[in-house]
Amino acid sequence: MGTCPKCKLRIRRNGNHIKLGTTWYHKFCPRRPVAAKKPPAAATKT
Repeated sequence: MGTCPKCKLRIRRNGNHIKLGTTWYHKFCPRRPVAAKKPPAAATKT
């Protein structure tokens, strides 16, 4: 269906994450500060 904005993993239609054959619910996805706090595209260019 798509990828999780927090952990960048594939998400099934039922909302579960998929990673190396392991599946867990979307609400239990591991949080990554880098993915959570995405700077705007304009801010990345210097």
